[in-house]
Amino acid sequence: MTAPAVPATAPHPAATAPVVPGLPGWPALAVPSLFPLLWLGGLTVPVAAVMTAVMTALLVRARGVVVTWPVLSLLVLTFWSVVCGVMVDDVGRLLGWAFRLVILAHVAVTVLYVLNARTITRAHVLRALTTVWVTTVAGGWLGLLAPDLRLSTPVGMLLPQALTSNSYVRDLFMPPVAEVQRPWGALEEFVRPSAPFPYANSWGMAILLLTPVAVAWAMQSRRAVPRVIVAAGVVAMIPPAVATSNRMMFVGLGVALVYVVGRLSLRDRAAPALVAGLGVVTVLPLVVGGLLGQVSARATYGSASGRVDLYRETWERVLRSPVLGYGAPRPSETVPGLSVGTQGHVWTVLFSFGVVGLLLFLGFLWGALVQTWRVVDDVDVVLHATLVAASFAVVVYGLDVMQLLTVGLVAALLIRSRLATGPGADAPALASDAS
Repeated sequence: MTAPAVPATAPHPAATAPVVPGLPGWPALAVPSLFPLLWLGGLTVPVAAVMTAVMTALLVRARGVVVTWPVLSLLVLTFWSVVCGVMVDDVGRLLGWAFRLVILAHVAVTVLYVLNARTITRAHVLRALTTVWVTTVAGGWLGLLAPDLRLSTPVGMLLPQALTSNSYVRDLFMPPVAEVQRPWGALEEFVRPSAPFPYANSWGMAILLLTPVAVAWAMQSRRAVPRVIVAAGVVAMIPPAVATSNRMMFVGLGVALVYVVGRLSLRDRAAPALVAGLGVVTVLPLVVGGLLGQVSARATYGSASGRVDLYRETWERVLRSPVLGYGAPRPSETVPGLSVGTQGHVWTVLFSFGVVGLLLFLGFLWGALVQTWRVVDDVDVVLHATLVAASFAVVVYGLDVMQLLTVGLVAALLIRSRLATGPGADAPALASDAS
């Protein structure tokens, strides 16, 4: 793939946004747009694999495809994960490695595709991702109301027991709607909503990453309906959010709020008042209603020592295979019931793909964060908060397909916007998208 030639008189190679004709938008947006149906059918990963093949074929036929260095880092990580597959030691973990490879490849190709496709507007992407956010909020309530429910998806019922015996595969295709836990010493069970994801921490990560996206969707629209939907969704997400007791989610949302208000206030924009008001609406019921007691109660019975021990073991075992890692997480030798290479995407990448893989992943995430730091549009500033939150939350939370795709799509939009304005630009806010 080669970048288009730049005339000698051009002020900078990034002065023009990459636009490649002939790239339809549906292959890149199919997974987030259809996510509710895909989740119910157990089709998210299979459809992602098909869309990856379609986008790859279209990109191969295209001319003048632009690749920036954070995107290149993500593409190289995909190839590197294939190499690291030689370290997988049994069939069950081979399945987990294969599914993670499909997810990583889909995100990498989608990022490159959206970066170059002129047919995909910011409004298209934000609307598709907001569909995932609304589904997540609704799934949280499903977990609260029917915590013992586990979906039997059509794909899951067709899979042989040899495949569903792998916990990762089973949770993907026969997902629970909540994690019901009773830590030692607790007087009652803790119901932690997780739908439409397998784990409560995945739900928290989705809320953390997608809430700024939903707010950005409401900001960029000229119509009142998106604002009503997002305002109602923010209020509705409070009970399941508190029930998950994901402290990093609350910290991340607070950091994102402060970041956005600070960035926009420095530019004397009116938007900070709107965002701050949204933050008050979110926080006030937590304080007045005493819902924070759920978080503190679980923290009382929970223990961080197991997580710390797992991190220590992960690092010690990575030192035995620092280059290729182990291809996929493996059972812990010191913490019963947990696997090494979990409890945070950074640790999953490090253990599975070695130090090389971790550097490539951080090259994408932190590279995109730095490259788009000087975005000038109000909506882009709100979107940038997603990358800010992800940059530290990945140490504690994992990234499933939709969480990683959210980071990738936001990064693609911001990089494309940055290339359009050029470095050092101080242009006024772009016109709102009509949606």
